[in-house]
Amino acid sequence: MDKRFEAMDKRFIELREDMNKRFEMVDKRFETLDKRFEELVRRMDRFMLWSVSLYVGGMGTVIAMIWRVIPGK
Repeated sequence: MDKRFEAMDKRFIELREDMNKRFEMVDKRFETLDKRFEELVRRMDRFMLWSVSLYVGGMGTVIAMIWRVIPGK
């Protein structure tokens, strides 16, 4: 009976080690995804800055053209 328990203990230890290895692999995958997500956020921030800048510049140009056309100045 003791030999069976010892064999079961060894098997559980092996399974625990295998699970630890799998968790380490999952952690590495999450680190990779986190880096990719940070890069995506950085690119979206840059895109938003460019979009707002172009919008403000375009509106400024339109307002300047209208201001110039308005008679009575």
